[in-house]
This record gives sequence, C-alpha cells and structure tokens, in this order.
Amino acid sequence: MESFAERIKELRIAAGYSQEKLAEQLGITMKSIQRYEKNCRPDTYVLVKLASFFNVSTDYLLGLKSYEEQKKERSNKLVGTKQLYAQYLKCLNDYEIAEDTDYYWIELESDHIGGQTCWAGWADEESKMEIRVLRPVIPESAIAMCTMAKGKPMVLNSELDAKTFLVYGGQAIVRKDICEKYLPQFMEEMVMENPQTVMERKLLEEYELREEMSFKASEIFEGDR
Repeated sequence: MESFAERIKELRIAAGYSQEKLAEQLGITMKSIQRYEKNCRPDTYVLVKLASFFNVSTDYLLGLKSYEEQKKERSNKLVGTKQLYAQYLKCLNDYEIAEDTDYYWIELESDHIGGQTCWAGWADEESKMEIRVLRPVIPESAIAMCTMAKGKPMVLNSELDAKTFLVYGGQAIVRKDICEKYLPQFMEEMVMENPQTVMERKLLEEYELREEMSFKASEIFEGDR
C-alpha cells in the first residue's frame, strides 16, 4: 500500500499544484508540505484541510481503509486525465460567483438526477402527482448548506465545468445559463408523488401493520387459554 506521503504527493501532482501553490491554498508553509511528502503526518486540523481540499476522506489519506476501499476511493477521484481532476478541484475550491445571474442546486447520482425544486403544477386530476422544476438559490447560502448536509459542492460556471460534473457527479451549484445550455436534462420537469399522498400511504401502511400485529397477538393469547 502507498504511504501517507505518496498519497499526498500523488493528489497534489494530479491536481497540477506545486508545493508552493498548495501551501498557499491551505494557508500553511511550503516546508510543511515538504515534510508531509516525506511522511511526516500533520496535526488533525491540517489533515482535515488536506482531505477537504482534495475531497477525499481522512481515512484514505492515513491508509486506514482496506485495500479495496482505498482502491475504490482513489479511482473515484483520479479518473481520466490529470487535467480533469485539476478542473474538478477548481470547481470545488477555486471558483467565482457571478453577479446578477441565477444559480441552481443540482445533484447527479448513479441512479437519479435532481436538485432543489419548487412546485409547478399537478400532473394528474387527483392531485397525487406533482410537477416540480429547479428553483433559483442564493449561491453562497446553498454552498454553505450543501457543505454541511452533503459535502462540498462543485460550482459550475463554464462548459468545461459542466462536463467535469457529468464525470464526477455529486452536488453542484450551477449558473442558470450553463445549466440550460450544457445540462438541459436537469431543466426538464420532474414528476413525483405529492408529499401528502406519500404521508397518507405511510400512515395507512403503519396502521395495517399494527392491525396485523394485534391480530397475531390475539391469536397467540387465545391459543394459550
């Protein structure tokens, strides 16, 4: 297995950062980076900053995961070319927020696409299925909320950013015009169950389960008599 020093160096080089530039990004000295790449481990505060910057787990950096888990996390980040990973980190750490334009919060997982939406109408006459569309968000607030709830999002301001997002997935705060032009699938209407219908169904399922348990308990009681 690779050492801590080898993992830090590999990530730094893949990101296209010199030791000096990485130190500047993290607010530490270049000598500190040099020590880490000679296998001197940082304190907890810097370790978390390194993991956050490269968007990997601290367990990955410290080699505390199994070989298969280490291999999977590495492949999830170091996919494609070094330029691709560098662009991914740029979207995470070195972005700008454009003024006077709307942003959306979107997500891309292996089994679905979605985002922060608002109600836009009913898809059926019974009002059981609702139509939802992406809603504008305040980018700074959305980034802070996403970081706390789901992890650091990518910020997408260009075609290259959008293409990088399609490779890595996860959470993103995307400029409206970029989403419309390069990620049109996220602009489509989303049809989903009315939350009230979902709640009613769950309550009914819970009631039926309790009735079944009560019936079985009464059968057991009658059998014991």
